[in-house]
Parts: sequence; structure tokens; C-alpha cells
Amino acid sequence: AATMSGMDMNQMLAGVSEGERQKLMVMLEEMQMKEQVTMYNSLVERCFANCITTFRSKGLDDREEKCISRCTQKYIKASARAGQTFQSIGMQLPGQGGPAK
Repeated sequence: AATMSGMDMNQMLAGVSEGERQKLMVMLEEMQMKEQVTMYNSLVERCFANCITTFRSKGLDDREEKCISRCTQKYIKASARAGQTFQSIGMQLPGQGGPAK
């Protein structure tokens, strides 16, 4: 998720009461938590589907463990890269801290 600078957030909340600001911050935190849970669930589903092919034992074998490790690392790196890309695009948009065009 893209983040905004403190100044941008203060400008957006100009004229909003302190109580309303607190409600908005709680809503934002809840949205971020839901996004993180969704990302985690997607990671688990994708890596499980790609790496676990049989249920021979209760534990993971070496191949499955290595696959899960590689899969999670790739997923986390890709998510971070996508977040950085979206943030840089957001900074370039007029009204989002970027130059007006």
C-alpha cells in the first residue's frame, strides 16, 4: 500500500475534528490489517498449491520445505517491489505530491 507524507495527510484532514481524525485513523489501520491478512492468505494458498503435492507424512519433506521457502521469499520480494512501484506512481500524480501536469 502506498503511504502519504505527514504533510499530505494533514492537508487532507484540514478542518476535520480530532474525533473524526481518530475514527479515520482507526479505519485506516483496520484496512491495512485486512490487506495484510489477505496478502498472507494469498501467499499461503499460492505456495501450498505450488509446493505441496502429496500428503505422505505430517511434516514437510526437504523438497517441500525448500520450495515453500523460495516461494515465500519470491512473493514477499514481488509484493514489496509492487508496493514501491505504486508508491512512485502515486508520487508522480497531480495532487499526490507529484508535479502537476
